[in-house]
Amino acid sequence: MRNMFLAGLLFSMTAHAQSWTVIDDAVELADLFSDTVMQITIQDGVTGTAKYSRDGTGVVKAWGETFQRNWEIRGNDQVCITSNDKPKGDAICYHIERNPDKTEQYRAVNLATKEILGLSVTADHTVVAPESADTTSGGAARPSAEEVAASLANPNTPMASMTFKAQYRRFQGTLPKASDQDSTTILFQPSFPFVTEAGDSIFFRPALPILLDQPSFNAANQDFDTETGIGDLVFDLAYGRTTNSGILWAAGMVSSLPIATKETLGTDLFTLGPEFLIGKLTPKWVVGAFPNHQWDVGGSGNGDINLTTIQLFGTLLPGGGWSWGSSPIMTYDHNWSQWTIPLNLNFGKTVIRNGRPWKLSAEINYYVDQPDAFGPDWMIGFNIAPVIENPMAKWFK
Repeated sequence: MRNMFLAGLLFSMTAHAQSWTVIDDAVELADLFSDTVMQITIQDGVTGTAKYSRDGTGVVKAWGETFQRNWEIRGNDQVCITSNDKPKGDAICYHIERNPDKTEQYRAVNLATKEILGLSVTADHTVVAPESADTTSGGAARPSAEEVAASLANPNTPMASMTFKAQYRRFQGTLPKASDQDSTTILFQPSFPFVTEAGDSIFFRPALPILLDQPSFNAANQDFDTETGIGDLVFDLAYGRTTNSGILWAAGMVSSLPIATKETLGTDLFTLGPEFLIGKLTPKWVVGAFPNHQWDVGGSGNGDINLTTIQLFGTLLPGGGWSWGSSPIMTYDHNWSQWTIPLNLNFGKTVIRNGRPWKLSAEINYYVDQPDAFGPDWMIGFNIAPVIENPMAKWFK
């Protein structure tokens, strides 16, 4: 295999003094892309790498994920690139031009946007790839917003992210003034997947809640008090796989640590239990179920925990980085024989800003079942999740 780097940069250019010559020889264009490696700096410290094979296939690796590509020569003077799940009509096509004064310099003109990709071709691996421009449409060595949205819809995604959730709740129940209560939760929920050589992933996903004006019933005065602080830390550790046929599964453990800053904001108990995931992924939708169970295994709290949680999920991917779906999280308290069941609707949009993908989403829950004395009635949430390079992945290499 010929090792060649194409270092690229999308940028707006004015006319230069030297003339550029369009390559209109299909054989020369095919040779330029065959068995070639392309690298581009998506953002400081983040590189997109593409490998294109002579058979017209290729892959792009960025943000820990692998995206499929196809390429072909059209009309002797165009190189056209598509993602694996897109029809040929959605290809990004380029004219490739050569600098007659510097034989190692090329540029590619995007026929749709007229943007220019500056290319340097070298026989060794010393090329410092310039920074790419901001775009949501993807390209030869970077994913599109639509591709990132599809990866993030997969619970087994290898892409790391830092999710921030703001959730507002209203409550109801038979306790005095229960229907007058509300609260806000700010949830910090990063996801750190570690991809194995076989392509499977090990997931570590902590969740740290900050509870604002959380109501708790004071039996002495038959009224509610409110507290603000940090709640218990919940995390899971799981092993997951997504097969070539789109079947996804995972198995692991879920636990909570009693780190709440105030007694009414936590349980003072350690919990531990199993979790499982099963689902089906296609380019246009993903569905599945994610059950887990927790028991208390220690701590100074007086209560008992025997709790089953089931998250069902279904997401549609209409394109353009959009996602629509439902992902209700249902719980069953075995100690009290009580369900908490919401109806959930959510939608999201993945965008790329300064080279970094961001998923912006919102959700609404209406609870059709909850504890009779006191439980949630409505919840409205807004989420923001920047994709990041996994800061801990290098520890395991």
